[in-house]
Formats: sequence, structure tokens, C-alpha cells
Amino acid sequence: MAAVFVDGTSETIKVRQLPIRLLPHYLAAIDDEPKLVELLCDKPSGWSDNLRLDSHAAILAAGEELNSESFFAWLRRRVSRQERLAPGSSGELGKALLASASPTS
Repeated sequence: MAAVFVDGTSETIKVRQLPIRLLPHYLAAIDDEPKLVELLCDKPSGWSDNLRLDSHAAILAAGEELNSESFFAWLRRRVSRQERLAPGSSGELGKALLASASPTS
């Protein structure tokens, strides 16, 4: 897809499906959209700072479409392991995540 910058230039980029090894990085960047965009595009820190807002949003949408299913499956496995090791340690959010697990979710 095209990444469009505020100065009007553009760059052809690839928004990637992250390998399992990088899903902890996805989780760490979940509330840091610029960092998440850079992770999804395999770009250095600061690269996303000059993206147009619509381009930023389009990259996030594409990345979520590519990664949501595998990310939430990985997260459910992670929380399940945590709960087996220390019951109750994942709190209410962990319980809700595990309860939402279904073959179609």
C-alpha cells in the first residue's frame, strides 16, 4: 500500500502479518499508535511521525485486519498459561478474554 506523508510524498510499503515472536511487541505497542505503525511496517522509530493522518489510520486498519485473529489467539494462550501458573493473576480482563474464547471469535 502507499504511505502518504504530510509533505505530499509517498512510499510503497508492506503492512505485515507479524510472526508469533513479535506479538509481545504488538501487545507492548497497542496503546502507542506511532510505534505500532512502525512495527507493522518494519520501519525505524520516528518514521510514522510525518505520515498523513489518513495514511496512519489506513496502515493501522490493515495491520489489525492482518493480525487480530492471531494476536488474540496468542493472547488467550498467554493468559491461560498465566492462570494455570497463578490462578486469578490475570484479573477481570483476563477472565473476560478467556470467556470470550470460542472457535469463531
